[in-house]
Amino acid sequence: MAAFLQKRMFSFFVRSSGLVIRQSLPGRHNPSLKKKKGPTVVNKKKNKPVFRKPTEVVPPVDSESLLNPALLEATRIRKPVKLSYEEQERRTLLLKEWSRYKMKQHKEELQRIQELQRCREEALKELKKTSLFLYHEAIKVNHDFFPIQFKGPTETPPIPGYMAPDMEENKGDKIKVKAKS
Repeated sequence: MAAFLQKRMFSFFVRSSGLVIRQSLPGRHNPSLKKKKGPTVVNKKKNKPVFRKPTEVVPPVDSESLLNPALLEATRIRKPVKLSYEEQERRTLLLKEWSRYKMKQHKEELQRIQELQRCREEALKELKKTSLFLYHEAIKVNHDFFPIQFKGPTETPPIPGYMAPDMEENKGDKIKVKAKS
């Protein structure tokens, strides 16, 4: 048993002495020394002519058009003007009057749009009474007016546990929704 322990201890000391040497190697590193480089390979691409884009011609800058930094100094900043009570009231009333004018303009625009929609619906009803073919031609969507193309996902992953409703058409334009059981 003693011989076995001696072999183990001997191998331990041998290994540790080897480690000590390996640990001391990085300590002798000198960062000021450069690494030795091997033979350099000549790049054959350098012999090819390089095509460069013509440089952009920049117009000369007019010195008078530049902002004068002296104008941005704190001494040039104006102090806020203190208005009298009458002037504040006059400006407030003017602002309210302007707001009323813009609101009236907005309401007139909405009324005009509603009137156009009402006239359109009335015309479509009359057209439906006279000719069903012309009515269907009138309500067709013309995609040539707005050539819009949308790109995006066409399918989405299913939602786990979602039961889609059954869609059944009734007589007329209404759609009845019936859930799956």
